Amino acid sequence: MNSKAIKNNTILLVDDEEGIRKVLKITLEASGHHVFLSPDGESGLNTFIQENPEIVITDIKMPGIDGIELLKRIKNLNPETEVIMITGHGDMDLAVKSLKYEAADFITKPIDIVDLESAIKKAQDRISITQNISRYMDDLENLVEEKDKKINESQQLVTIGQTIAGMSHAIKNIAGGLKGSTFVLEQGIDQENREYLKQGWEMMKGNIDKITKLSLDLLNYAKTTKLDFKLENPNTPAREIVQLMTHRAKEKNIVFKLTPCKRKKLVLIDCEAIHNCILNLVTNAFDSFDELLGSTRNKTVNLLVKIESNHIEYSVQDNGCGINDTLAISILNDFITTKGMNGTGFGLMTTKKIIQEHNGTINFITEMGKGSRFVIKIPLKTTRD
Repeated sequence: MNSKAIKNNTILLVDDEEGIRKVLKITLEASGHHVFLSPDGESGLNTFIQENPEIVITDIKMPGIDGIELLKRIKNLNPETEVIMITGHGDMDLAVKSLKYEAADFITKPIDIVDLESAIKKAQDRISITQNISRYMDDLENLVEEKDKKINESQQLVTIGQTIAGMSHAIKNIAGGLKGSTFVLEQGIDQENREYLKQGWEMMKGNIDKITKLSLDLLNYAKTTKLDFKLENPNTPAREIVQLMTHRAKEKNIVFKLTPCKRKKLVLIDCEAIHNCILNLVTNAFDSFDELLGSTRNKTVNLLVKIESNHIEYSVQDNGCGINDTLAISILNDFITTKGMNGTGFGLMTTKKIIQEHNGTINFITEMGKGSRFVIKIPLKTTRD
């Protein structure tokens, strides 16, 4: 029962003696109370459930459900209801026991009207205090919710600011590249120099590729708010990446290997979104070798899929250039790229966002000059909630 549903100034009187019920009803109604009567514990409990009075006055000794049992059941239904016990002089042990079960007070027979009114006043004061505390807690909860809302709004503004800053940085890089390629093309036209024209066009194509990638990164970052969870083979997005990137791996002389999950189990994921995550990590792994010009090491990128007891794991490991300590601190928290002028920083942030919306985590270990290993862990779910 909800304490806010308690009816004001209502009393349920439960006593197996008809004379006491009649006298107390007249007395209490004369004092302005609305009184319900019940001759035993069972009917008293039914009346309580139907009428939900704010105060119950019950005899301790009754046939069937006695006063102590009635007190316990009422408190179980609504802990905020106040119960006053009526006891004989020889029932003091029961009266004390009733207080252990959170009775508001007890009065002894023969009933003194002053003592009864005093007990009722005490019960009403307890109700008032409880309701004030409840209102205070409701107000406090509303304040906390309002503060949380403001914090969330602030975090959203920070995220928007980071997005704008990252996008601005990427656009400036591309704009600078376009300006440079335009200058080289103009020189080639003015001087009728085919070499300049060729260089300018190659620069132009590179910047067009950057614009395309930035647009796709922005679309992927925006669309992750509406994931489409379906039961999928966890190997599916990984195999798609291998098919997509095998040709590029050969061009860059990289040994690209997939170790698929051997367990035959469907899991609840957004396959396209996870595809994008793995693609971002594999692309970064391939690009990590660009800083190792002239190196004779065998270039390898390993993609592993496995299912543990409570999560799916995708890991991408390379033996490329690694990430320096300064970048490593912020790389999963800001729009930061390891690719200098060639990166936007949106890829990893998009990946992080997708994984978080799968209630998962992404972490990495790295060592300069030796490579990096990025690990995605997603809670194992085989059914929708």
